[in-house]
Amino acid sequence: MLLPHNISATPASPFTTMRKRFQLTLTISNFKLLMKYYFSKGLSVFNKKKLFDELNDASIVKDDALPLNVVRPGSKVLVRNISKRQTYRVHIVDETQAVDGSNKIPVTDPLSIALLGYGNGHKTEWEMEDGVHQFEIVSVS
Repeated sequence: MLLPHNISATPASPFTTMRKRFQLTLTISNFKLLMKYYFSKGLSVFNKKKLFDELNDASIVKDDALPLNVVRPGSKVLVRNISKRQTYRVHIVDETQAVDGSNKIPVTDPLSIALLGYGNGHKTEWEMEDGVHQFEIVSVS
């Protein structure tokens, strides 16, 4: 059976609508943090490949040149989990400042790692404990 050039014979993934790749913008310290996470144990195959691709394409800037709307340690982020149809605010903090039951999450949390370097309106996918989720950065402060 011949298919037109724009139709695939394989079923579509639930994330096929997210085609546009957004480039990470990172400071050297945030780049090193993500590299450390990349080489840590326990990172899923999906996340390892995603992080590898993101780090290879990342734009590295000086601390004072990082745009204010880009997620970094200390950011308060309004994030939408498109997969679960939930929106929540998180504050990315140092591990010593994270408090259970609050919106403060450590910079080493999988959600923090998924969001670092992205700006307002950017979308990304990241594998969490319950599967791959699609996230959108609504705002950063």
